[in-house]
Amino acid sequence: MKESSRKSRRRLRDLVAFEAAKLLYNGKYKEYIDAKRAAAEDLGTSILPSNREVALKILEYALEVEGDDYWMRLKELRDEALEVMEDLGEFNPRLVGSVWRGIVKPSSDIDIELDSENLEEVRRRVEESGYKILGIERIDVPEPLRHGSLWRIRILGKRGHEVEIILKEHQNYLNPPRCDIFGDIKKGLNIPELRKVLRKMPTALFIPERGKQWR
Repeated sequence: MKESSRKSRRRLRDLVAFEAAKLLYNGKYKEYIDAKRAAAEDLGTSILPSNREVALKILEYALEVEGDDYWMRLKELRDEALEVMEDLGEFNPRLVGSVWRGIVKPSSDIDIELDSENLEEVRRRVEESGYKILGIERIDVPEPLRHGSLWRIRILGKRGHEVEIILKEHQNYLNPPRCDIFGDIKKGLNIPELRKVLRKMPTALFIPERGKQWR
């Protein structure tokens, strides 16, 4: 392939990634594959970028739209996450998802995993801590898609952000899966780690180097 052709495909790939990122950021689609296909179709190409490329474009677009407010919002979400995690400390909570990574959209909620299979015990602790429960549902998908997740509790944080609490089977909690976007282990942040991040670098990004990705 000629150098000019490679550069042209690279530019088109970047453009599809950026358009897909805009669709995801603005809530037009929830799934990466749907956003990528829609963007490629709009641009008249069959080229599909990787999920990693799209995720990084989400960050680029968010900063373009929000400027410094983006970093303030990320810190606020992490502050709220720590508050909830401290209230649920006996269940070994860890922050995962977009707020852990540092790539957040306007619709992003806070994702927290618990090392617990006892729904009633967790529900009682949530209510005792003064949180409004927005919904509870059993995670009813087959393995390996479930990754040991049992129950999802959605609550409203005391600072106004939605929080999704996932109850995990113990063995799966100890062995988190790989991320389908970045390819690393989704280890997240526990309470001491999140405190340290908020104290030293509250807007840190947790994105593996390209050479370490598996996908």
